[in-house]
Amino acid sequence: MASIIRIKRSSGTSKPSSLDWGEFGYTTGIGSYGGTNQYKDRVFLGDDGNNVNPVGGYYYTSMMEHAPGAIQGVQNTRNSDNGVVAVLAPSSNSGLGGASSLKVDQWNVDNIRIDGGTISSTDSDGDVTVDPNGTGRLVVSGVVTAPTYHGDQVIGTPAGGFKTGAFVINNSDHTKDSINELNFILGKLVPSAPDTVTGLSLTLTGTAGVGRLCQGFTPTNNTSGALTPAAGTQYTRNTDSTVTSNYINDVGPGDSGTVVGTVNGSSVGSITLDTNINNGTNGALQVADNKDASESTRNVGITSQFYQVYDVRLINASSPDGFNKAQITHDAAASNNVFWYEDPSTVSAPVISFSAVTPPSSPTLNYSSGVPHYTEATANNFTYDVTVTNASGDMYTQDKLLNSDGQTAGFQNPGHKEYDDFTGGTLPPARNFGVGTGAVVNIAQTPRDLHLTLTSNHFTRFDALTPYGSHNNQRLSYSNNINIMGTTARTNAIDEDNILISTLGTGSGNATRVNAGSTGDNPTPVFTSWTASSSVAAYEAVVRGAVLRHDQTDYSSGYLPAGPDYSSGRSGTQYFQMELIRSNVSEFNITYTGSAAGCFVCMPDNSAWTTSLSGTNGWADMFQAYRGAGIPTSAEPGCSSGGLMTSSGGTTTCVFGTESSSNDSNNRILIRWKLTSGQSITAMSFSAT
Repeated sequence: MASIIRIKRSSGTSKPSSLDWGEFGYTTGIGSYGGTNQYKDRVFLGDDGNNVNPVGGYYYTSMMEHAPGAIQGVQNTRNSDNGVVAVLAPSSNSGLGGASSLKVDQWNVDNIRIDGGTISSTDSDGDVTVDPNGTGRLVVSGVVTAPTYHGDQVIGTPAGGFKTGAFVINNSDHTKDSINELNFILGKLVPSAPDTVTGLSLTLTGTAGVGRLCQGFTPTNNTSGALTPAAGTQYTRNTDSTVTSNYINDVGPGDSGTVVGTVNGSSVGSITLDTNINNGTNGALQVADNKDASESTRNVGITSQFYQVYDVRLINASSPDGFNKAQITHDAAASNNVFWYEDPSTVSAPVISFSAVTPPSSPTLNYSSGVPHYTEATANNFTYDVTVTNASGDMYTQDKLLNSDGQTAGFQNPGHKEYDDFTGGTLPPARNFGVGTGAVVNIAQTPRDLHLTLTSNHFTRFDALTPYGSHNNQRLSYSNNINIMGTTARTNAIDEDNILISTLGTGSGNATRVNAGSTGDNPTPVFTSWTASSSVAAYEAVVRGAVLRHDQTDYSSGYLPAGPDYSSGRSGTQYFQMELIRSNVSEFNITYTGSAAGCFVCMPDNSAWTTSLSGTNGWADMFQAYRGAGIPTSAEPGCSSGGLMTSSGGTTTCVFGTESSSNDSNNRILIRWKLTSGQSITAMSFSAT
């Protein structure tokens, strides 16, 4: 009968406390190395000293349960340590001439893995360090390759020794240092490379000028945030849905890389450069004048045969509606972006029109010869509306919509009008302002401080300019004549109470008008004060608009301000009489511009004078020559010296003979002008000879 061999067994966590010599024990369970389960899944054998020694168990044999030579990916779940013991397998080895040697497919030591022909690190970005002891060297037979090398690689001694060259090299030098020195020396010999497109301006040609963006709408923006459009800001404007740029000239490298034109970040053409001549067009990209850099006008002085340069532009690139950007790149180099607005507006050119004129309702007036005239007071403003249709589209040109061409002959400049001067207008203006229903602004024009009659081109001309066209030189048409007489006294025109006396005799003040007294060339002289606001007698000439004239005008119709009707009973000769108050005058010059039928001179309070000229009531005649001696007489009343006064103006000398204005008790000299139909005088003065 067979013998029974008993083995002590346990399901606890301890090994047997003792075993006889040759006696076995077993502790069941999932074992581990160390810890509570360090005795589980093990077989024990007692020695001759009754000591309990582990001699086996599944804890150990489970680590070897894999195909010989294959441990990559093996997992041991039998013990909690998951340990694996490599079991080597014989395999043919080409390095041993085909003889078998024991191998394993992967070997890991700490963070080093040997797998196939590769030694690598298993920790993230871990280094693999080979560190010989002392002066030991790392000896590698065969070719060493590496994508990059960091560290100090010693040059060593070349075959045949070092040659004499640009700098001294030792066998202990490092290659990186020697290459750096060599590059430094070559840098002195090689010319600087030509500029690239980096940072250069790309500019457009053939666009529709510029415009400012209107407010009140969100324009299409194709620039992917590169541009943030703002109302009131000026942008390049385009309208034909294509753009062409100016050439960027003489940039490099002209023999390598790829040049790309982009619109809104998308390629519109590309050309790859090589050492040949690469002129050509691809899509909307055009390369031209590809040449040796020695011919560059941008970077002058580059030695030939080192580099090439080229010109590049966009040509007829597609331009969608809204804001766009374009750029030219050459590998990593990039020009600046150019931005523009493709304007889809269909607005026509602006049109200027006018309302009727509103004359002043409560004017401030000056009078001359009974004829009312407007002063330069703002109470005399003439007002009217200007309407501008098609004042804006998506864009506008400038804040000023209505440009004033300035003052006229009779009215002050009303000034330019900006968009916010118009009813409902703003700055910046709204999109499509004045489209359909025109934009309206009120114009007030104030008379100038002048003395004249305005018969044509009364009011200011205006121009309207938008990106969509212009309407220029537009003026309101007005048929009424306007009489203006400012408050400033003037001597360069006919003013009834201020006719120039220049350095004549003794006294002050200018000549003034007095009543003519009656009709005829030689009436009894009178010199009563003149009332400018009163209607004139039929024989009195009229000063209106700074012109002395034989007048038969109806001022109640066709003139503003409306005045008296002088159209009837005034066809006969008319006179204009004035007085000069000066002493010590025995002769003087009379100057006038215009036409007259006669001119007579009198010293009414000089008895010698009036006695000698009793037949003419004391009036001497400037259209007759002075007799040459003594006082003019009734028979020879002429007082013109050095030539006769004529009916067509000029300067003539009047002489009193042996008399002087000092002999007139009031130092008064009367001058009486005679005018017939159609005659007028525009300027007059009296001066010393």
